[in-house]
Amino acid sequence: MKIVAKNITQAVLIVGIGAFLLATVFYALFFSFAETIEFFEVLWFPILAGFLAMCFAGILIGNSFSQSFNFKIWHGVAIIFVLLIIAVVIGVMATLLLPNWDRVDLQDVISIILVFLAFGGLPTLLTGIWLGYRLKKITPHCEAQGNLKTIRIKIDEH
Repeated sequence: MKIVAKNITQAVLIVGIGAFLLATVFYALFFSFAETIEFFEVLWFPILAGFLAMCFAGILIGNSFSQSFNFKIWHGVAIIFVLLIIAVVIGVMATLLLPNWDRVDLQDVISIILVFLAFGGLPTLLTGIWLGYRLKKITPHCEAQGNLKTIRIKIDEH
């Protein structure tokens, strides 16, 4: 696995843990703790499916970049938000596989998507900025080595 894919995988783990903790705290504040446990008992499969899809897509995206790619901070934010959207879509599709979800209409699906984006948005933004800084640190190291070789070749020619 490339270093870019490792950084993206670390970011996915951080987003997953952050979104889970944030969702648990807010759901418990608005509802009871017992209802929070019931919520996760019902939706454990879609959450797990979305998280695994996010990990798999993160590895694929990370391996598709070359290590000499000139990353900017916004690339990290964009990558992690794309992964969040992938996770939410896969999670909603997995929700439709649960029993008694055949009576769910489009408005319920849209509200589920908005809830998952709301709970995942803040950890994703913060982690995306962190990921952008991590990916940006990879690039100057590769460029510095390339520029140093160019300088040595020009000095040797004179």
